[in-house]
Amino acid sequence: MSNQYYPPPPTQQEYDANKGSQQQPYGSGPPSYNYNNNQNYDPEAASYGNYGQPPPPQQQQQMNMSGEGKVEPSSGFKDVWATILWLLNMGAFIGLSVIGLRAYNSNHTSYGGVPSQSPSSGITFDTSTFIILGLAVVIGFGCSVLYFLFANKFPRLLIKVTFILSILFYFGVTFYYFAVHYYSAAIVFLIFSVIYAFMWFAWKSRIPFATIMLETVTSITSRYPSTIVVGIITLLVQTAYSIWFSLVVIGVYEAYYSSSGSNGALTGIMVFLVFSFYWTSQVISYVCHVTISGIFASVYFLGDSVRSPVLGSARRALTTSFGSICFGGLLMAFMNMIRVMISISRAETNNALCSILLCFVQCIVNCIQGLLEWFNYYAFSGVAIYGRGFVESAKRTWTLIKDRGVEALINDNLINNVLFMGGLLVGVITSLFGFIYLAVAQPAFNSGGQVTPVIVMMCFIIGLSMFSSIATVISSGVATTFVCLAEDPDALRRTKPELWERIRQTWPRVVQSI
Repeated sequence: MSNQYYPPPPTQQEYDANKGSQQQPYGSGPPSYNYNNNQNYDPEAASYGNYGQPPPPQQQQQMNMSGEGKVEPSSGFKDVWATILWLLNMGAFIGLSVIGLRAYNSNHTSYGGVPSQSPSSGITFDTSTFIILGLAVVIGFGCSVLYFLFANKFPRLLIKVTFILSILFYFGVTFYYFAVHYYSAAIVFLIFSVIYAFMWFAWKSRIPFATIMLETVTSITSRYPSTIVVGIITLLVQTAYSIWFSLVVIGVYEAYYSSSGSNGALTGIMVFLVFSFYWTSQVISYVCHVTISGIFASVYFLGDSVRSPVLGSARRALTTSFGSICFGGLLMAFMNMIRVMISISRAETNNALCSILLCFVQCIVNCIQGLLEWFNYYAFSGVAIYGRGFVESAKRTWTLIKDRGVEALINDNLINNVLFMGGLLVGVITSLFGFIYLAVAQPAFNSGGQVTPVIVMMCFIIGLSMFSSIATVISSGVATTFVCLAEDPDALRRTKPELWERIRQTWPRVVQSI
């Protein structure tokens, strides 16, 4: 391509590019190519390829962003303390698993359930609880796989179909809850329905660019099936962990519940189990994200010549960058726990003023959680590309946003919102199934309906967590593409000139803001 075909790129603060090399093939890395990308990838990720010799030390000192030093390769394990803390968390979870599974094994012989032999135990979950949660896992697994396959097969239709199905489904759930006189839930879903209908008209102008990005991501996943394999493996691991968590929760409840005394110990254990579930689920999801990000970065900088980049990327995610993953997952686990606590408090309060205040607090927490989750994805894309620690990657991400322009990075929000809507859809489907099953089967442990909110919430968490694991493949590809585009937009001219032109024509502000 000629330089006259594209407008000249703006001056880059970090990269001292030789414009004369812009017409050369990128895959083999000509000697005149002076970007510092060849230093960005850790030697352990050998499959990323070698595309040029490092620039001289004097030139390395000149290449920086806002006065910061040159990006360094990964050197050793990052955020080791977070890895140790997560291992201690898993040790405690395994210990409770032994207690809970023994209790479940001693009480599951009868379908109707038998009381615990412990004198302090008055009631127990029965086998139908396991059936509910097990089928919720199957439904969540099936819906997640179908959504992912649909995204790869029909990326252009995914955004519109997700919007339309979400609106119709939420209206349907609203009518159902009104019919069964569950008015609080009906009002919540009615609000969701109206908001989603409004967002459809508000976001229509952003659909073309989101469509291009989604088509690009799915074309890479189709060319490199290892991305799909990573997503499926992540989903299987998350499914197995969800089943494990469900059994432990049932067993611990049977072991520690008392109908006559205080259940403070049981409450504390349940809080820890939910926190541990959130943390480990985030770790599983972020391992997938970092692995996928490494693959997409390889394709971005090396083009289609890269072969089997998944091994080096996965090795980094599971070794030197695992502590950073645990660190970011810990932050998200805390936010999720706060959100769950507020939701439970809202469900149990009978005071209208308290309910309004809790609703206001929950909105604030949800906004903070969304911002943190969005920020984490870009930070972990930096972890995958450069092997940095979590805090260092987060600082670099914020510097990148300030220096390159926020719009170039947040335009994928529509895709993230579509994936969020898809996750809610899967979570609501699984939770609705749990609610219907309790209403039809009427298990003995829920004769008064006191356990209904717990079962519905657990089904929702299971479905949402499994969908989040597999949706990481798409969101990771989008986030990594934007980070790479902001770091080195000229690389996209070489590796994917047609994508650059489509971005320039469809959404010129993205190109102009870089």
